Amino acid sequence: MRYYELLVEYTEPQLVQLFGAKAVAHFKQEFPNKKITPDQLVSAVTKLDRNHAFWLLGNYARYAPATADNQVRGIARYEDIGSRAVPALRLFDKLVRTGKIPPESRDINKYKSLGQLKDAIEPFVEKVKPESNKELAEAQEQTFYKTGQATLLYNDAQVKVVIPKTKEASCYFGVNTRWCTAARESNQFEFYKDQGPLYIILIKAENKRYQFHFAVSQYMDDQDNEINPRELADKYPVLWQIFDPVCKAAHTIILQTNPSEADQITAVQQDGRALRFIKNPSEAVQMATVQQYAWAIQYIKNPSEAVQIAAVRRAGWAIQYIKNPSEAVQIAAVQQTGWATEFIKNPSEAVQLAAVRQDRRAIQFIKNPSKAVQLAARRRWF
Repeated sequence: MRYYELLVEYTEPQLVQLFGAKAVAHFKQEFPNKKITPDQLVSAVTKLDRNHAFWLLGNYARYAPATADNQVRGIARYEDIGSRAVPALRLFDKLVRTGKIPPESRDINKYKSLGQLKDAIEPFVEKVKPESNKELAEAQEQTFYKTGQATLLYNDAQVKVVIPKTKEASCYFGVNTRWCTAARESNQFEFYKDQGPLYIILIKAENKRYQFHFAVSQYMDDQDNEINPRELADKYPVLWQIFDPVCKAAHTIILQTNPSEADQITAVQQDGRALRFIKNPSEAVQMATVQQYAWAIQYIKNPSEAVQIAAVRRAGWAIQYIKNPSEAVQIAAVQQTGWATEFIKNPSEAVQLAAVRQDRRAIQFIKNPSKAVQLAARRRWF
């Protein structure tokens, strides 16, 4: 079987049916204030790479961060589709055509995350060799500082912290990482710089690099996997001292020491992802978060029914992050959007009726709808 026979073409309506709702739910996590429909999102991704639209949309829709039991699944950020995934897929195609990828590894659908795809092509990517002449390398680095292309924020025997000011500096200090801000193609440095400074952290003994961007709550290792920055700061306490004033200025609690409840509420109202880094948030903090960022309920352990209802009233699709939601929560979700039915197992007739009354198209997610539900959907049509 030839490689291209493994690629199944799907029409845009089919892709909308398969991934539209979940992909939009993920998109709204990243961009809560942007409006986009499933058709628009599928169309945008298809234009980037029609041959691999199924893989791209499927992985974006099914994204899940790493846990103690599982690795990262899918594609974490929308920007990664164009800046990292599409170039990786093009290289993968080339490696298949030239026979470098063995036959048993040519089915693109076996790769369940962007990281797995990157691992498959990594052996064939040319690495940038570190400068062998130490004096020359130091001179090159100093040039970035002297010309204002980078700022050396901190430097000792263990840790170096640099703020790149240009794409060239970002590529230099991010060498051999998987960051889109250090990429040779479709580099995203300017996009991030416009939102706030990037901080590149070099742990010298380990020769490990990390990139923090407080404005968008991204904290990545050199493989572009998300980390908990508190764990790194606990290992290297000087990072607490460096970033405490930065976090206070940015109204983020991630590396603040002992933030008050008011500070926590300010932080989560600006970015719901901040909730991940608050231990035992009060119900007031939880409410402040989900009332603005419904998807953040996934970061709350055992949320109360009141918090659950507040989240789904903000965005019905947030019910996918709630374990065993009550009928009251289910009804609140489908009343906000009938499409939330897709994320409800075995909805009661009351939930089904509420869903099709809100949006008749929700009937597509209901198995064996009763006559009453069918009639309600039909009346909604007319």
